[in-house]
Amino acid sequence: MRQRGRMTTLADFRARMRIDLQDPAAERWADAALDRHLGRAVAELSRAVPREGRVSVATVPGSRELSLAGIPGLLAVARAEFPAGLEPPRFVEFTVFGGTLRLEDGPLPDGGDCRLWCRLVHVVDEAGSTLPTALEDVAVLGATAFAAAEAASGTLERLTLNAGTAAAYAAMARERETAFRQLLRELGGRGRLGVRQFGRG
Repeated sequence: MRQRGRMTTLADFRARMRIDLQDPAAERWADAALDRHLGRAVAELSRAVPREGRVSVATVPGSRELSLAGIPGLLAVARAEFPAGLEPPRFVEFTVFGGTLRLEDGPLPDGGDCRLWCRLVHVVDEAGSTLPTALEDVAVLGATAFAAAEAASGTLERLTLNAGTAAAYAAMARERETAFRQLLRELGGRGRLGVRQFGRG
């Protein structure tokens, strides 16, 4: 289910962040610190432009309820297809409460699969990234904004900055975060798969 385009890895993202932060020799930021900031940026970017995927979940015979706990990075369910695999697909009404999805119509489940059309958090790790190429720079922009803000606040243990350098990082953080938030608003306003808690596709 985890599909990737070009294989931009976590290490690639770190390298790009270090160039923007003028830390190519890793003298200021530890990898773990950059990973944390990138994770935050990717999570926020995912809410504006989620990864879209279809996940098959086995039903329980005689029960209309499905657990969503086994779907990593789930943000929302857009559609429920049951029984799965029909052509054309048969979308059924559903409701979501907590970590449980309830099929409100269609045949009573008999243990067959239900296919959920989902919005998911993007993944960046050492194996690659699910981010489209066009969004990679946005993720780096947000991550470097958060890293610069941490440096300016003096909470990053590896950094000992003079007042002028701290001020420069503060200015960088403000500029980059402003641009990042604006891009998130623009990206979030574009059309995508509609999310429904209940209703037919």
